[in-house]
Amino acid sequence: MSTTTRWFSEFSIGAADEILTYQFPTRDIDPAGGVDRHSGVFVSATELTAPQRGPADFPAINGSSVTVRNVAAADDGTVRLWVTIAPVPPAPLQLRLQFLVSND
Repeated sequence: MSTTTRWFSEFSIGAADEILTYQFPTRDIDPAGGVDRHSGVFVSATELTAPQRGPADFPAINGSSVTVRNVAAADDGTVRLWVTIAPVPPAPLQLRLQFLVSND
């Protein structure tokens, strides 16, 4: 039976291309939710916006396209991914990345 674990990260991005690295537990530490080279890691990106007075935590679709490319999981629990935005906005975008880790 496969297990699926959800993780997320929120951050600002201002460059057109960024290679990001995230650290997760290894499969030795967390057999169900940890990461190794055999884990299926699915990543989605959501742009976030803020109401007039409040935190930037509302999903939005605005003028930039956000893409997640080349997700690579490693035995040490790291996941590297390539995030691109186009066109680059005048101010950094607030993003939420959601990770689904699937292990058999």
